[in-house]
Parts: sequence; structure tokens; C-alpha cells
Amino acid sequence: AGSNTIAQKALNPSAIAFGMQSPPVPLPVGVAAGGLPQSFACSEQQVMQFEEDGVIMIKGALKPWVEFLRAVTEYQIEHPHVWSLVGRMSGLYDYIQRNTWMTNDGFRDFLYYSPLGHIISQLGQTPEVRVSTDMLLVNPNKGFGWHQDNQNGPIDFPDAIRWWVAMDRCGENDFGAPEYLLGSHKNKTVDNEAVFVTLDSGDLPKYTRTTKFQPEPGDLIIWDPRTIHRIVAPPSQIWEEGTQRRALGGTMATAGSTYHNKGGASAISDLAGHSQLDGQPLGGAYFPQIYPNRVPKEEALRSQGGIESRSARKIADLGVTLASNAGKYISFSKVLGKKKYISFSK
Repeated sequence: AGSNTIAQKALNPSAIAFGMQSPPVPLPVGVAAGGLPQSFACSEQQVMQFEEDGVIMIKGALKPWVEFLRAVTEYQIEHPHVWSLVGRMSGLYDYIQRNTWMTNDGFRDFLYYSPLGHIISQLGQTPEVRVSTDMLLVNPNKGFGWHQDNQNGPIDFPDAIRWWVAMDRCGENDFGAPEYLLGSHKNKTVDNEAVFVTLDSGDLPKYTRTTKFQPEPGDLIIWDPRTIHRIVAPPSQIWEEGTQRRALGGTMATAGSTYHNKGGASAISDLAGHSQLDGQPLGGAYFPQIYPNRVPKEEALRSQGGIESRSARKIADLGVTLASNAGKYISFSKVLGKKKYISFSK
């Protein structure tokens, strides 16, 4: 694991926070609490590119939110939430936390008021957008080989759209930025349950184009969860002091999504205390609508602190399942030489 200042702060036992957090960070200029989400017009060409390639980077789409996100992220690192500790101790990232919107008002407000929902509605051609899951990702230390995304929350591939916003420039040294295999979301051979893949297997060899994104702060990447991609970490697997790659990402659910209680390792992205049943329409305060507008009842439960971000029962059930099926749910792959890592999350 890294030994820079960020990594040290993320494991500071005297600063660990529990429950709800409200960073004292003002909203960007022109954004009013309680207002409608912002809009951002995508072109027809961008919609067509997303359909064809399965991924698109929209330059500067969220640039007005960069300073806000940086300040909220700094607050989060200075006050690490208890739910971040498992991921941090794995050494995969200097700071990693899922479903930050449930516990941090700043990340919640970003989802509520930024144009993210409007952008996804256009690219995904969906009249409604709901939050499935999110994740704060600071400094990937070990990277992730070529894979498709399975940690999308309790929804299936056709209902999911992935997103990732950069807070720092990255990719100029061929690490830190996601690299995608263009068009690979159309593959017919990668099983829905698969995580890691090799590019010479199945029909993947016919997809020969890859991205070389070098995101700037505020650039937004949107992709189909079946699009094959990877993250390359620094060769030393430690981010040098003074360097950082902060990003916020996650999965949105399209209109008409269905809740699926997937169980197993997939339950890692669905540990909140909701009461949704398998096969029901996805909805409610735990999967709030953010576009075209918010639902007052859903918003009220979150603002009143009524969200149980982690259910003790679900955590216990997950532990039992993983312990009894370790060989099935834990997969390893080589990254940057002989290093190996657990493939639970991205």
C-alpha cells in the first residue's frame, strides 16, 4: 500500500467518522440548494458515438463542479468514513468508498444538482435516471486488468450506465486513466458473470481500437458496463507525494429498471438497509431519481438521515456467503508483473 500523505490520512484512527457527514463546502456559483438539476446538451453525434463505441469522454462537462468535488473529497479523506476502511486496507486505492452519496451531503448534492443526470438521460436515451451506486476512487495503486463491470448495484447490464468524473489530470504517463476497447460492449462471448477477460479470447480479437484518454479536471467518461476496459497503476504501485488521481464514479439506472437481489460477491454493491424485493421495479429513497427531477419523498428520507447505508444483516449474510464460496467468488489476475489482486470492485 502507498505511504503518501493521502494514504496515511485515510487510515487515521483518530479521525474515523460514523454516520452522516456534511462538509462545510458551498455549492458552485449559481447552484441553489433545493433547485432543479442543471442541464448540459449533448450532440446527436455524441449520442451516436456512445452507441457505436460503448464509451465517450465529454470534455469539460463537469468543470464548474471540480473545485466543489475536490473540497468535498479532501474533507472525506481528512475524515475517513468507517465504511472506507476495508477497501483502504486492501491497498487497491489510497482511499476508496462506495455509496458516498448516502453518507456525505456533498456527494449527494453533486448527484442532485449537477448536469450528470441530464447527460446520462441523453446518451442512454432514457427519460428517467436513478442512482444505483457510486464510488470515490483516489489513487489506484494496483490497477485492474481488462474486465467488464459487474459491481453495478442490483440491476442487470441493459439497465445500467457507468460514469466517471476526473478531478485531476491523468493518463499522460499511460496510467491513472481508464483505457477502453472500443465497440466491445457488442461482444457475444463474454459471459455476464465474468469479470476479467483476455483480449485474445472469444470474439474480442475483432475489437482492435482502444482509447488513450487523458482526462482533464471536469471531463466526464460515460460507458456501457459491458465495454471491456482496464486501469493501469503507477509502475511503483505507489503514488508519489504531491501526485494524485481523484475521481468519482458509479452506475446509474435507466427508466423501468428492475431490482435484482444478486447475492454472492455482487452483493458488495447492494448492502444498504432497503426492503426492495427481487423482481420489483427499482425505486425508492435508496435508489433515488435524479432526472428529470427528484422525488420529494425520496429526498426527504435522505435529508432526515433515514438512510441505512449498510445493513448489519446483509453484511453478515455476505460474509457467510463469501467464506463458504471463496473459490467461486474470488478471482485473481496478474497486474504489472507478478502482482495479484482481488477482483471484487473497480
